[in-house]
Amino acid sequence: MMPSVISFKPRKKQSGFTLVEIIVVVAIISLLAAVAVPAYISFIQRAKETAIVAYLGKVKKAQETHRLENAADRYSGSFDELETTGFVEGAVGAATRVANEYQLDLSAGVSSGEPFWNILADPLSLNPKARHFYIDQTGILRFAVGAPAGPGSQSMAP
Repeated sequence: MMPSVISFKPRKKQSGFTLVEIIVVVAIISLLAAVAVPAYISFIQRAKETAIVAYLGKVKKAQETHRLENAADRYSGSFDELETTGFVEGAVGAATRVANEYQLDLSAGVSSGEPFWNILADPLSLNPKARHFYIDQTGILRFAVGAPAGPGSQSMAP
């Protein structure tokens, strides 16, 4: 009787990733996301703030134009009236309007014989670092962080 011959078949190399490799990749991606996401959110907030500051500048020009063209020498308390000057884009809302994810509240009138106007711009986001803005007939743009801005708030650099 002949001894039996055992044949060995070479094992095929298995392809794929090990658990350690997957954990390392997930850790690297998590680290990159932890750095990139807050920077992205901050960038978006700065873009919204830049857009609302530009919009408030247009409203200022529209108020000046409206007062010059108005026989009563008064400012407008309505965004709809300011649209007629061509500086403010058409949108919904007379005294209150939403633009660039900010709620804008416009007030105008006469105090001690002098006409006045002002706008409070409050962010709709819940970001505690978002800036609130205020502008009035003086043309000085003011801001506050985390709370509504007013006439006593810090002014923006020109």
